[in-house]
Amino acid sequence: MLCMSSAAQSDRARLTITLTGQSVIRSDIRATAPAAVPVIKGLLTGDVIFTNFEAAVAEPGETIREGRGFLAPPASLDALSEFGFNLLALPDNHAFDFKAKGIVNTLHEVEIRKIVHAGIGRNLAEAAAPAYLHTSKGTIALIASASGLITPGGNATAERPGVNELHINAGDQPNEATADMPDAPANTPNADDAARILQSIREARQHADIVIVYQHNHVFSNHSFSSVFTEGLPERLAPNDWVRRWTHAEIDAGADIVVMHGAPLLHGVEIYHGHAIFYGLGSFIYNLPATLTYIDEPMAWEGAVATLQFDGKRLQSIRFKPIVLNTLGEGQPDVHDEYASNAFLFTRGLPSPAPEARAAYILQRLADSSKAFGTVFEIKGDTGEITLPTGK
Repeated sequence: MLCMSSAAQSDRARLTITLTGQSVIRSDIRATAPAAVPVIKGLLTGDVIFTNFEAAVAEPGETIREGRGFLAPPASLDALSEFGFNLLALPDNHAFDFKAKGIVNTLHEVEIRKIVHAGIGRNLAEAAAPAYLHTSKGTIALIASASGLITPGGNATAERPGVNELHINAGDQPNEATADMPDAPANTPNADDAARILQSIREARQHADIVIVYQHNHVFSNHSFSSVFTEGLPERLAPNDWVRRWTHAEIDAGADIVVMHGAPLLHGVEIYHGHAIFYGLGSFIYNLPATLTYIDEPMAWEGAVATLQFDGKRLQSIRFKPIVLNTLGEGQPDVHDEYASNAFLFTRGLPSPAPEARAAYILQRLADSSKAFGTVFEIKGDTGEITLPTGK
């Protein structure tokens, strides 16, 4: 009988997961910005490479003016696959930009490409279900949801396609992050939605080696998302109190990693009972329409790629590589048309390694925002690292 050497066993056990910011992608970058492809691929390595696809698919011949503006062609998914992404979260405030048609389009296109995905569905059961990525080093589960700024009717129900929505309440009022509610009580997750998501986590825990939970969140306080960012309010820089309590509950239910997007900004990292919570990884691809000036501050064009190293099921370390996104695309923007699809849009917000000076600022900001959670962050040149204790 042949025995696997200890070195070979160790190599099989060393799983690498790479997490990026959200991907606001509006074209097939392989065609619209081919020079960016090797640069982007150079930022992504690992057994599992994850992002949020922040768009809805419009099929050829369907006009983007039938819905809201964040629509992408099917080939944008081919670009993400070419970059190395093999795990996608699909729920966000733009997943329903093409209404139910966009949900069904997106599901059809990821399914024919066999891309593992979670968070939207043809009904609520499908949207809430864990997805499983099988690798030679273990099975990774993904549960995904979204909170705040979901278009009315965009949440999945037993009969309706949509997103797996976590509704947030401020007292007895819904907080959709669309209105200022300065005198409202503290935010809390809707009990039914919370129970559904926690049950999905428990289910995934029974079938996977590593469980990733994703949330696309826009509820930062009792002010609207627009007010928070237009006025540069401090709550845009850190998770609201309800988020921390909720993510702890997700870890307690069986999650190994919680990763969040929503704010186009980096938030801090917490290590809770040996598990990582990324309160905001900002953006990785940011094809932002020129009309959306209120989320166009300089920090929105900086981010980081996080690489997690596991020894078996135990998280060993997290390494951060800072990135910058170009604010100017090719050609001229159209600052008056939210539907404008042109070279400027397709070629802006593409990632590249941050130059040394900017890397230092990005990493220090990430380290400072993580201190509130007791996270020890070591900066080594142009990388940052969190090393976990090696005890059992």
